[in-house]
Amino acid sequence: MKFKLVFLALLFSMCSNVTQEASEEIRVVSLSTTHTEIIQSLEAEETLIAVDSFSEVDFPVEVIDAYTVTAEELAPLNPDVVILAFDFNGIVEGLENQEINYVLLPPAKNFEDVYSQIETIGSLVNKKSEAFSTTRDMKIEINRILDNSNFGNTSVYHEIGYSYGIYSVNSNSLIGQIYNSLGVVNIANNIEDPYGSGYPALTEEQVIESNPEYIVIGHSDYLNKDLSTRMGWEDINAIENSNVYFLDENLANNWGTTTVELVEQIALTFEESAQTNPYSDYLLLVSLLILVMVVFFTNRINTKERV
Repeated sequence: MKFKLVFLALLFSMCSNVTQEASEEIRVVSLSTTHTEIIQSLEAEETLIAVDSFSEVDFPVEVIDAYTVTAEELAPLNPDVVILAFDFNGIVEGLENQEINYVLLPPAKNFEDVYSQIETIGSLVNKKSEAFSTTRDMKIEINRILDNSNFGNTSVYHEIGYSYGIYSVNSNSLIGQIYNSLGVVNIANNIEDPYGSGYPALTEEQVIESNPEYIVIGHSDYLNKDLSTRMGWEDINAIENSNVYFLDENLANNWGTTTVELVEQIALTFEESAQTNPYSDYLLLVSLLILVMVVFFTNRINTKERV
């Protein structure tokens, strides 16, 4: 399965001869969209000599397919360090054989991983103080969002894949931690995955039986966005009440400096739904009728007392 290969649990690893004091002339190959994003946010894009094909850059730089590239193909670029998020195509072994320095920074499982990786990249590209300022500001903003959020144990199903199997997030993933921090009940929170990656496989029956109040889709491999056409899903609360939301795929898959935006977007999902609750107009009407009745009977009693 595609996602089982993509989300293998990888331990943080750093080649021992990559120093923390990076030169301004360091030559970096980033095969990770997240870490290209971090480097750009730290205004160190001049260190980049090549990036993966999914990275969004607005300056001339060599573009590489991170899924298929080999260490032998990277060697002519003469990089000082290669930044990886995954060991695709056995590239780690190849880099070691070629004696090319590398840093392996797998998907963050929590906020601390996010901050740690930003500061690691900052040290690597000689932007240590900028990285510290970035993580400090991120902590303040994320804590502000979390402190102002209370969704009363609302249940959610978060989907990261469907066409090649149904995949979600549990408590061992960054998005899983975001839901936990918001006080939202993630239906896949305690479902294990054999790789310990934080991205378990679910069955249709598990989703249907859990009957979540919200569904958040963080991928684009399901072209038909009307989830009610999925067999048996039409009676799920989230679908009946139109509480199905689609996250930008790049935002959902990255774990760099845009993590603040990710937390904010997820929190807004529940806030917007609360503001557009299908019963809100009905409840307002009932409240107004009760108020009118209270005023009417109060005035009537006062009138009788005067008589």
